[in-house]
Amino acid sequence: MELLNKEEMELLLTHGEKETCISIYMPTQKGRERAKENSIRFKNLLSKIEEQLEDRGLHHSDKDYLLEPAKKMLGESIYWANQSEGLAYFLTNGFSRYYRLPVHFTERAVVRRSFHLKPLFPLLSSDGLFYILALSQKDARLLRGTQGTIEELDLSKVIERFESEFGEELPEQYLQFHTGTAGAGNVRPAIYFGHGGEIDSIQKERLLKYFRFIDREIQDLIGNKNAPIILACVDFLTPLYKASNKHPLLFEETIKGNPENISSQELHEKAWEIVKPYFQKKQEEAKARYHELKGTGKTSNDILEILPASYHGRISDLFVTTGLQQWGYYDPESENISLYDEQKTGSEDLIDLAAAKSYANNGSVYALDHEHMPDTAPAAAIFRW
Repeated sequence: MELLNKEEMELLLTHGEKETCISIYMPTQKGRERAKENSIRFKNLLSKIEEQLEDRGLHHSDKDYLLEPAKKMLGESIYWANQSEGLAYFLTNGFSRYYRLPVHFTERAVVRRSFHLKPLFPLLSSDGLFYILALSQKDARLLRGTQGTIEELDLSKVIERFESEFGEELPEQYLQFHTGTAGAGNVRPAIYFGHGGEIDSIQKERLLKYFRFIDREIQDLIGNKNAPIILACVDFLTPLYKASNKHPLLFEETIKGNPENISSQELHEKAWEIVKPYFQKKQEEAKARYHELKGTGKTSNDILEILPASYHGRISDLFVTTGLQQWGYYDPESENISLYDEQKTGSEDLIDLAAAKSYANNGSVYALDHEHMPDTAPAAAIFRW
């Protein structure tokens, strides 16, 4: 499981409402020579999870049953060789999810009543996630980036659907997709469609149908309507793709030239220069709106007010401080909240919970350092009503 979008977050929220929820975050390294190192790091974090489960009084057989899916992963050398910058792993009874992500996570091994999701928000929210769609005569790539990272997404499933839908209809088309994974010698296998010809020989309507297919697939892949897309292609393809596009944040400005000749790192640099002003403006406008509305009843920095509001979909913008927790217990039915000075068995990070619920209810969530928060409290919200 690699794609982290709103639907995946909703699954994590739904299955994370159990007594024992395990969350593991760890930095990872790419390449076969690092596979064993990645596996050992994961094994060590599982040992920390076992200690926490023992402290909770979980029976030995129940513990082994719960951790079985995670332990099975330890021997999968191919998986551990094909990593990104970081791994996020979630496990509870009858449910597990893992995500290789372009984020260098700090090591965490957490057992709580809900999944620990706050480290994911820089990738999920509106504070720095963007995509690059690189189209050329012979290639289509989709890359996911933040300010400091870039990662090529696996399009192997898209390839299968493309073959099924267009294999007979476009006999002259010559296109390949990068799968996002490396083969022997770190060279990705090329996957070709058709038997020759160039893209400029395809009739315009056929090309438009292909772009409509790409656009539909991208909507499903990324899920996040708040994440901008930057198009990288030669000039004559730009108007054709834009005519097919339905994503609300496809930027007008593009990366010009044939992206086949541009590395992922260079695409990242060019794209960040385009989207950087957008992210800075959006975040600063949200902060300004918070200060403008402060004292009117449409903002709050009190977790006792923010948490129930997040469940009811009242929050339009939520700012949370990275690295800080407010431990406690929340009963959504009675809306009773207990606050603790330290983590206790059965407690959860209420800020983390408010961020997850706000995101699930289409709020914008900004995970910021303390000095960049609009208020001195570890959480601050703007209400819709």
